Amino acid sequence: MARARYRLTLALQEKIAAFIRAGGFAHVAAEAAGLPREVFARWLERGERPGAPANYRAFARAIREAEAQGRLQAELNVRSDKPLDWLKAGPGKASADNPGWGNPGKAGGTTTADKIDAAPVWSEMLHLFGRCVEQLAAYPDARAALSAWLAALPTAEK
Repeated sequence: MARARYRLTLALQEKIAAFIRAGGFAHVAAEAAGLPREVFARWLERGERPGAPANYRAFARAIREAEAQGRLQAELNVRSDKPLDWLKAGPGKASADNPGWGNPGKAGGTTTADKIDAAPVWSEMLHLFGRCVEQLAAYPDARAALSAWLAALPTAEK
């Protein structure tokens, strides 16, 4: 049986990007637009290669842009609907080099264990896992699984 052929058109690209901007995962948006996830993944990979054809480069760029726009809209919604959560967990959250809006550290003992600040280590670990999520862009199922696992981790404050 012959393998189905799909054509990269501007209309298809725009349809997928619109679904992503609306909040869909990229591979689900592609399938909703009638493009199998395997073909979608190949097109993205092709568009990110050096010397890729212009239409595939534009496709990959449009998909990444739509993902960022969808993410930004979600962040803005949290800021609007739950500003305290946004302050504690969004761009204003406390980190090793920025006091932020989070809860201040607890006053207490001065044992050696108390003096060890886990926040920088935790921050570095989360940054590392974030980079892992980025690197899994071509593997949406693995990326989603890692993201879900990270979301379930306790925060450094717990």
